[in-house]
Amino acid sequence: MNGSITLGIAALLTLVPAALFPFMRGSRDDTDGGFLFWVLLAAATLGPLVLDGSVTGGIWRTGFSATLWTIVAATMVIFLLVCLMSRSSRQLSGLLLPYVVLLGLIALAWSSVPDRPLTATGLTAWLQVHIGVSLATYGLISIAAVAALSVWLKERALRARSGSGWTDILPAVTDAEKLQLRLLIGAEIVLGLGLLSGMATQFYTTGAVVVLDHKTVLSVATFVIIAMLLLLIWGSGLRGRRAARVVLFAYLLITLAFPGVKFVTDVIIA
Repeated sequence: MNGSITLGIAALLTLVPAALFPFMRGSRDDTDGGFLFWVLLAAATLGPLVLDGSVTGGIWRTGFSATLWTIVAATMVIFLLVCLMSRSSRQLSGLLLPYVVLLGLIALAWSSVPDRPLTATGLTAWLQVHIGVSLATYGLISIAAVAALSVWLKERALRARSGSGWTDILPAVTDAEKLQLRLLIGAEIVLGLGLLSGMATQFYTTGAVVVLDHKTVLSVATFVIIAMLLLLIWGSGLRGRRAARVVLFAYLLITLAFPGVKFVTDVIIA
């Protein structure tokens, strides 16, 4: 246990410099893709990955702290990939990385809570696919929610006519909206695959295609809300802070469905 706490602190220390970097004076050019930005982002990605691999040791652990660290690692990997493909996404680091640090702090605080590792017989191929798809979905929706928050903050600053401030590190509203749309499309596709893999896993385990538990209901609700939002964007041109509120609500639902359920079952009820 002490070893996992030490690794957790080390992983957290790899995240902090990348989280602080966007707020440093003169870092704007680097945040757009400079050498130091990539070095810090790579370190912030490797730290949680190494922790996740070292602590789990190839065994899927179901505890709240282990789940959060896996979410952090998956989100950082996806963010790194998105940054490689989109310049505007790099400017979201000032919002996403402090949030990831907060998740790491929460995971570290609950690292002493015992978890229940999943046995090798329980970790079927379908379940491994479902876990991977679920993590990819959560990472994509997390970054989409950060893009939505960026739109909301940027529009608020423009309405207040604040010429300069910390929101200057964020991407332009149009760039953030385009990125948000692409991420939502990707998240909807991956979430659909996640629901299908979940049904396959459920059928393999219990013989029933669907079991209406909290996670299933919230995941389906998230899928429906994102689908409706995409239709509204394409059909009526919904943009700006109204669209951002819907994205953030969808993120709240998927958070309740994944780490939220883990917190209730492993911390509150346990």
